[in-house]
Amino acid sequence: MSSSPTSAIRAIAELPPPTPEQFREEIVSARRPVVLRGAASAWPLVVTAKQDPRRCMAMLSARSSAAEADVLRADPEEEGRFHYADGDASFNFVRGRGNLPGFLLGLAEQEDADRPYAMVAQGLVAERYAPGFAKAHRMPLVPASAEPRLWIGNASKVATHNDPVDNLAVVAAGRRRFTLFPPEAELDLYMGPAHPTPAGTPVSMVHVTAPDLARYPRFAEALKSAEEAELGPGDAIFIPKDWYHHVEALERFNLLVNYWWDSAAERGELDE
Repeated sequence: MSSSPTSAIRAIAELPPPTPEQFREEIVSARRPVVLRGAASAWPLVVTAKQDPRRCMAMLSARSSAAEADVLRADPEEEGRFHYADGDASFNFVRGRGNLPGFLLGLAEQEDADRPYAMVAQGLVAERYAPGFAKAHRMPLVPASAEPRLWIGNASKVATHNDPVDNLAVVAAGRRRFTLFPPEAELDLYMGPAHPTPAGTPVSMVHVTAPDLARYPRFAEALKSAEEAELGPGDAIFIPKDWYHHVEALERFNLLVNYWWDSAAERGELDE
């Protein structure tokens, strides 16, 4: 990315894994993104992914249920972007359904392709699709009410969006690059319509990895406040409520686990 307009983005702050108290009182309360290197290094899937990603895929498949989920697929020409097609009324991908073992088999088949289809299954409630996941992969930093969700796929790009609650995202397999923008950058991100959306929430019309600054000139201003980090297996990132984030999966097999929760409600406070 050395010749890209995004090459000068500053790095997200990094800290060693905190205690749950430190996480809650020092990190969450600061309302700033932080990378926590090695926060999930002991997870069984992480340990296996570091040794052999294919074994990690097989382990996840063996522990999966037969429940069906939405699966998205984009043609190789889309370069992993799941976004709009012409205008903002249609999408550049197709949506289907399948169970997790079948989807993982499809990913494995794409691993050896010269120009693979981009395939993702997003936001799967772990206990439904991989029973016992939470018990085997504990995350003591988040409230007990925050259930793990699985984001699985190959090399793909999730367009810039934000969440109305706090988010802890853990890379279990593969590598992911996170590009974050503060809430006040919204006007410079050229957010798309509220309906339809690729995945239920409005997304930026600008492709972070190949921004068209002639068409979206204010995005150059957004880049001045952007922060970025690349995470590998076992690393986690805290994304505060309302912070915009673009997520790029960099390997032929990637597994992300995230947790959403309302920290204000956990403290018995009202949202601002």
